[in-house]
Amino acid sequence: MSRQCESGVIFSRAGKRPLTRRSVLGFLGVGTAMMLVAACSSGAPSSPAQPTSPPATASQPTATSASSSLPTSAPVSTSAIPTAKPTTAAASQAATASQPAAAANTSSGAPVTIAYWFTGGKLWDDFYTKTIYPKFYQQYPNIKIENTVLGSWTDVYNKLVTAAAGGAPPELAREKDFFTPDWAVRGILQTLDDYVKTAPHITADKYMPKPWQNCFFNGKMVATPMHIFVHYLYYNPTLLQKAGFSKPPDTWQELQEMAQKISDPSNGVYGTMLRDYGGQEDTFNFYQVMLTQAGGQFIDSTNQKFLFNSPEGKEALNFQVNMIKNKALLPPGAPTTNVPMNGKVGLWYSAAYNWPSYIDVNPNFRWLMAHNPINKNRGAVIRGNHLVIFKAAKQRDAAWSFMSFHATPDIDYTYCQVACYISARLENHDKPYYKENWHNLPGVTWQYEIDQLNDPNDANQPIFPGYQEVSFKIAAQLMQAYMLKKSPEAALAQAEADARDALAAAPKP
Repeated sequence: MSRQCESGVIFSRAGKRPLTRRSVLGFLGVGTAMMLVAACSSGAPSSPAQPTSPPATASQPTATSASSSLPTSAPVSTSAIPTAKPTTAAASQAATASQPAAAANTSSGAPVTIAYWFTGGKLWDDFYTKTIYPKFYQQYPNIKIENTVLGSWTDVYNKLVTAAAGGAPPELAREKDFFTPDWAVRGILQTLDDYVKTAPHITADKYMPKPWQNCFFNGKMVATPMHIFVHYLYYNPTLLQKAGFSKPPDTWQELQEMAQKISDPSNGVYGTMLRDYGGQEDTFNFYQVMLTQAGGQFIDSTNQKFLFNSPEGKEALNFQVNMIKNKALLPPGAPTTNVPMNGKVGLWYSAAYNWPSYIDVNPNFRWLMAHNPINKNRGAVIRGNHLVIFKAAKQRDAAWSFMSFHATPDIDYTYCQVACYISARLENHDKPYYKENWHNLPGVTWQYEIDQLNDPNDANQPIFPGYQEVSFKIAAQLMQAYMLKKSPEAALAQAEADARDALAAAPKP
């Protein structure tokens, strides 16, 4: 992440305006109101789980050995994620064992309960309850954690808005990295600088530069990095072979040609698909991937001037829309549930975090990965997650105890294996999980994601107050183009105007 300019973070004077019930509607805005509709259709979140203390012998995720039998794409490069300088065993042990001074007061005494909100369903609920919490409770027997598992990232955003507005947020939440400035600019996040001084394992040199920098606002640390990821090309080797191709596309032109030949709309099969059809942030983010590959930029280094309504931006959107017109790309309105796993699309963009769902939905599904097809470059957009503590929460010291524990190298490594993400901690990058085939599946290797992460043309996830609302405004216009209701040029012109209005209305530091 350090390869790019540092425009993804704003360092400015933190706002003093706390969120109130009266101001919450202004906080939500038009685009976020659209998210409330989507949240209603996603189902209610599960009830908070009661704290439990499962056996400490719960199984740990394990790496598996490599094997190969399915066709693979071009050989991977030998690039690797930057690694940390070796540390002595004593130093590593001391960093892992040390307890924050602020947290030491919570390791004994009266029992306390902290609330942790996240998304991910039963998998994540079980992971924390059965694997992580027993280890935590050994060190902090008086702290219990209650999970609230939310149905989607939309739920996470909206429900945290509501909870913060009511003055009753949870102690902790796992969040998208681009949520952080929206919370920080309103002063609802707990600053962590004093806590971090007591934690030698949470320092800049332990993390990749960009995930670390994205945790700061107005020069104050307001989050800790959890993981990073990047989207790149996936393909169904069976569908490619059926269409007469022995390898994945290397250029945009080849992508278009292959998608056209793979498509069989009469049988519900399409050459490729968008990554999101909901008109939400992910709709825009996938467009930004194509914009990046076309050589364009989303916004300038000051996060004040939008640059996507450009020749490069128009080229990227016309490329997508033309494939919809030619029936080579799954159109809006078509069923999108489990399309890759059901063998209904030949090429799509994804990331490793989807691997567990692939085999969960269809144990016989086989997929392979490739480098992004080149236009001007092969770039993508680097993203991540944060862990945050809310200022209005009652048990902030206890929450820090868990946040610090979560960031220790061994727990971070365990978390990333279950999550299927690349750790933001440098020392974990050389561990076996990232070197071997995933679950012994032929060709399912981390190397492509590592290569994409190291691509010098990758763009950083935009991070500034108002980004969420801006992304929804742009996504709404992109959907107009995808549904063939507006030309790409008209859609981008209106998207730029709407984005300017949303940015102007965003809270200021």
